[in-house]
Amino acid sequence: MNITIIGGGLAGASIGYHLVKMGNSVTIYDRKDKGQATFASAGIVCPWISQRRNKKWYRLVTKSAHYYPDFISTLEKESGMSTGYKNSGAICLFKENIFDKATKRISDKAVDNPDVGQVRQLTKEELSALHPALTTEYPALIVEGGGQVRGQKLLAAIKEAFIGLGGRWEEKSYENSIDDDTFKIYTTGAWGKEQKYKPEIAHQRAEIMHFKLLTQKVQQSPVVMALGPTYIVHLENDKYVIGTTHIDTDSFDTEPSEESYNYLRDELYKYFKPEDVEITEMGVGLKPYTRDFLPFIGYVDNNTFVVNGMGSTGLTASPFVGKEVALLLNGMPTELDLNDYSYTEPQN
Repeated sequence: MNITIIGGGLAGASIGYHLVKMGNSVTIYDRKDKGQATFASAGIVCPWISQRRNKKWYRLVTKSAHYYPDFISTLEKESGMSTGYKNSGAICLFKENIFDKATKRISDKAVDNPDVGQVRQLTKEELSALHPALTTEYPALIVEGGGQVRGQKLLAAIKEAFIGLGGRWEEKSYENSIDDDTFKIYTTGAWGKEQKYKPEIAHQRAEIMHFKLLTQKVQQSPVVMALGPTYIVHLENDKYVIGTTHIDTDSFDTEPSEESYNYLRDELYKYFKPEDVEITEMGVGLKPYTRDFLPFIGYVDNNTFVVNGMGSTGLTASPFVGKEVALLLNGMPTELDLNDYSYTEPQN
C-alpha cells in the first residue's frame, strides 16, 4: 500500500513505523505545530491505577502497557537511540480514609494481570528510601509494574527508525488536491477539527511545571501519582516535572499562564518543602479528546482513516495502536476489536 499520514505526533509516527515494517510505502507530513501533546507529556505508563470504568478504554490501555517493553527493546535497537523508558514502579498517594480501599482496588487488578507487578503498602521509611525529598504526610503504596518514558525521546526514536526502514518524513503541510486518491491517515490531534470528521475533536490545555530537587540525589525515583490528578515524574539527574492542568479551550495559544503556574506551584509545595525545589520552566501541550474521552480509531470513508482523541492516553497507547492499525490496514487479525473505537455515537 501507498499511504500518506498527516500528523507526526506519537500516533502518526507509530502507525507509520509499523506500516513500513510490514512493507508499505509511507510518507508522514508534519507541520510541527507548537503545542503538540507529546511535548507536554509526563510519560507515565501505569494504566491500572485509573478509576475509569470504560471497559473499551481499559482493554486498550492494558494491552498497550503490555506491548511497551518488547516494543521499546526493538525500537531502541533499530534506532540506536534511548527512549528514556524505565520500569521503576509507581508510588501512589492517598488520603487516609480511602487508602485500604484503594489498595484493594489496585491489588485486585493484579490478580489476573502480571504486568501490574506487586502492589504493596509502604511504610514511611520505605517511602523515604524510594523518594527521599517527598512528603510522608500521605499513605503510600507502590505498583511495581509502573513505568515511564520520555515522550520527546520516544518520538525521536520512532522517527529515526521509520526513516531508517524506508519511510519518508516531510516537515511541511500536506496539500490535498481534489483528484488525490492516496490512502490517507489523519492523526492531527488537537488540530483534527480542521478535517471536520466525526466524532468532533475538542482539546484541553495541559501545562506542566519543570523543577529541580536541590536535596535529592538518587539514580531514579519512581513515578508519583499524587492526590487527585497530580503526578510527579523524575526525568533525569535532579530534574523533575509536576502536572498537570486540564483546561477546556478553543484556543491554540501555547504561552504558559500565570494561573496554571500558581496552581502547579501550590501543588508542588504540598509534596516538597519550598526550600528543596527550584522551579525552572513551564511546558504547554494541547491534548485532543472526543466528547466521550475514548479514542476514535477507524475509517471515515473508503480512502481515509482517522486516529484521534487520544488525550492523556496517547503516550501509553500510541505504540500499540500503531501496530493494531497497521495490522488492520494490511488485512491481518488484530488483538482488539477496532470496531469498538470506530464510532460516532456516544459510548458507554
